[in-house]
Amino acid sequence: MKIHHIAIWTFRLEELREFYIRYFNGTSNEKYINPKKGFESYFIYFDDGAALELMSRTDVQNTPIEENKLGLTHFALSFQSKEDVLRTTEQLRSDGYTIAGEPRTSGDGYFESVILDPDGNRVECVYRKEETGNEPDAPIETERLLLRPFRESDAEAFFECCQNPNIGNNAGWKPHGSLEESQEILRSVFISQSGIWAIILKEDGRLIGSVGIIPDPKRENPQARMLGYWLDESHWGKGYMTEAVQSVLDYGFNTLQLNLITANCYPHNERSQQVLKRHGFIYEGTLHQAELTYDGHLYDHQCYYLAKP
Repeated sequence: MKIHHIAIWTFRLEELREFYIRYFNGTSNEKYINPKKGFESYFIYFDDGAALELMSRTDVQNTPIEENKLGLTHFALSFQSKEDVLRTTEQLRSDGYTIAGEPRTSGDGYFESVILDPDGNRVECVYRKEETGNEPDAPIETERLLLRPFRESDAEAFFECCQNPNIGNNAGWKPHGSLEESQEILRSVFISQSGIWAIILKEDGRLIGSVGIIPDPKRENPQARMLGYWLDESHWGKGYMTEAVQSVLDYGFNTLQLNLITANCYPHNERSQQVLKRHGFIYEGTLHQAELTYDGHLYDHQCYYLAKP
């Protein structure tokens, strides 16, 4: 279990939104408005961890925020280095914001400073070496593509791809119904898991799909991983997935030193089967009635494997 979001009441909704986007690289959804209740809100998303909900309502009381009061006293945002903490602190200082705690190393090993946002909320900027030790998978370049880890800023392009039922129904997931749904799936499935890359066209920087190798749930073998992929329909038939899969297979066998890479697909997904056969995957059988999809269909899995050359 993890914290999903932290919420703050404010009379400065737009000012706080701009503050967390500008200084902490947050991304914002569209404003939610409930005119009946006089309520407005934004969600601010960061690269990882909990989101921040900024809320405004006509009947909210203006209660002073003090460091030693009961309840929520501060929240912390994690940085990648001491230098990032120092740089952000000095930028905020020069822009007129209050530095409530000068940069220091705490007794429990955090390098931190404390900033007051426009409403006086205490925001800790923190860095701790062991918390940033797990580096994301390195980008992979091919002739036409860049494979890189997903980012929060990919949400709109991700939604544009994943709202298409022709993609979701071939992969077994429900077509995305809103940008907010895509943002949540992006954070919980794609950004948080190693071994998954966004497929980016080099020529225009556009996100067009995803490819990855993750632990195979059907095998108790740490040297085996399962290949998965999807591609925006407007880019089908151009060889992009073949190019992406080949680079990930090379990474799996040569960098991760895997012994086996597997893949599953539905019997009706002939395009996926063609990609696998093109790379030498061997059909090993059908797992009957393997998956009940979101829309009530019960599908077999056609199972393939590729051993290390």
